[in-house]
This record gives sequence, C-alpha cells and structure tokens, in this order.
Amino acid sequence: MKEDKEKSLKRRKGIELPERRFGFIAIEKGFIKADQLYEALMRQRAQETGGAERRPLGMILKDLGYLSVSQIDEILQTLEGEAKSKKYSDAIEIKPLG
Repeated sequence: MKEDKEKSLKRRKGIELPERRFGFIAIEKGFIKADQLYEALMRQRAQETGGAERRPLGMILKDLGYLSVSQIDEILQTLEGEAKSKKYSDAIEIKPLG
C-alpha cells in the first residue's frame, strides 16, 4: 500500500520525488493524506518560483494545519534513524569466510 501512495504522488505532473522523503513518512505514519502532501509541495514550488527561499515541507504542512510540531519531530527522528542505519550498513564490509 505504501508503494501505491508513492507511485500515485510520483505520477502527478511536474513532481519528481525520491524514495523515503519527509512527506512519504508523514503519509506512512497516517499524519497526512496524499492530496495534502501534494498541496504542500505545490505551495513549496510556487514559493520557489516566486523567488522566495525554499521553506521546509514540514513548516508548510504545519502552516496549513496538517501537522503538529510533535508530528514533525517524530518524522525527523524517523529520518535521522534511517540515515544512521544506512550509514552504518554502508560501512560494513562483507568478507567471505575461510
């Protein structure tokens, strides 16, 4: 089901989203829906196009009333944990026995 949500968002015209981003984690945790993420991404893009500095997606979702500060913190902790886990797994060298 997670993959369906991600594919649906990636198909939306004009947006390319890599795996495991802030918005996808927010959807996985049930904090927001795909259409809310899309709305926030469109606002983020419009601000950038207008010459404004890029605002973090979490802050846009908070301003829209879709996320609380504690939910943003939880998502950021998840991202941090995944980054540490990936960094550790990338550092492991597997050698054949014998």
